Amino acid sequence: MQALDFVRAALPTFFTLLALVYATRMTGACARLGVPLTVSSRPGTVQHVTHSLFRTLRLAVWAVTVIRVPFPQFDAQIGVFPALMQPVTVLAGLALLFIGFGLSSYVHHYMATDWRSGADQNEKTTLLTSGPFARVRNPMFIGVMAAQTGFFLALPSVFSLVCLLSGVVAVIAQARYEERELAKRFGASYLAYLAITPGWVPRR
Repeated sequence: MQALDFVRAALPTFFTLLALVYATRMTGACARLGVPLTVSSRPGTVQHVTHSLFRTLRLAVWAVTVIRVPFPQFDAQIGVFPALMQPVTVLAGLALLFIGFGLSSYVHHYMATDWRSGADQNEKTTLLTSGPFARVRNPMFIGVMAAQTGFFLALPSVFSLVCLLSGVVAVIAQARYEERELAKRFGASYLAYLAITPGWVPRR
């Protein structure tokens, strides 16, 4: 199988399995803890907008990657960039997609029961400053953006570029929102952590 065909088949497989993993993870955790791990928020708030955008993007990405398998001509509809649609580029993109997901998954499991999809003032969680959080404040979001960049390279197109730009803006907005909420919840402890730990470039 050629590289382009391999990546064409790998993308919908990956996103389908990803959806299954997170759905079962959140369902199982909710059954054990008795609370949903997805934080609800008021319409119009930053968190509500970013969560809605991510849900829309996830569904669109899954649908597009699935449609491309039986209908290769669909690439013209999403504005594929022929100059970037090369074996080296798409394989590197697929690898970066896996690396980004791997980092996000590691942080997700490191947080264990403290992980929530969003920030909730009513939840009693721990301020994590160890492990990946000792080097950078947003390790999971870094993994998400790496995966988004990988998706763009694995399917270089107008569609994936819009997904990448929208996703990066949403991630940065959500990170700022969560940091404000953490400052309210943990006060001086979080401000001290904020002062010595970079947000996006891991320290040594």
